[in-house]
Amino acid sequence: MIVLLVQFLLALWLAWLVAVVVKVCRLVLVYRRYAGRSRGKLVLLLSNQEQACEGFLRRLASGCELLLPRMELAVVVGEDSSDDTSGIARILGRQLGFTVIPAQGAAGAEKAALSAMLARLPGEPRNGLAGGDPPTWYYDARGLQGKHLLRTPVLRQVSWAA
Repeated sequence: MIVLLVQFLLALWLAWLVAVVVKVCRLVLVYRRYAGRSRGKLVLLLSNQEQACEGFLRRLASGCELLLPRMELAVVVGEDSSDDTSGIARILGRQLGFTVIPAQGAAGAEKAALSAMLARLPGEPRNGLAGGDPPTWYYDARGLQGKHLLRTPVLRQVSWAA
């Protein structure tokens, strides 16, 4: 009886060890494949959200860094923002390594996509993927406030779209 239990536990431990080795090998292969490259860019739209934007941006920046391969983050603060969301985002951008773009400061392909997205009212669906290599995701969080902003599963939605 004890011998069977020991054999069962040994088999269970070996199965766990094989699963761990396979997972580590997959992570190493993904890292080698994307070394030095990013998964893409996430452009986040914010406006009038100074109460919760710090926690949201800290969580999002750390999540972008933890993704393998990592994702670049750019925050666009709408020109209609009447509070200190822009100042908070700039300070956090310097600390956490993401870029902050004023809505009127966008250029090129970003300017056209942002103009179309910012023209809509907050709350309208406008989250999506703009093609390219690497791709760019746009996420409008302007209509969210407080705990709704903090609980937004942005990175989960981006990983489903990938």
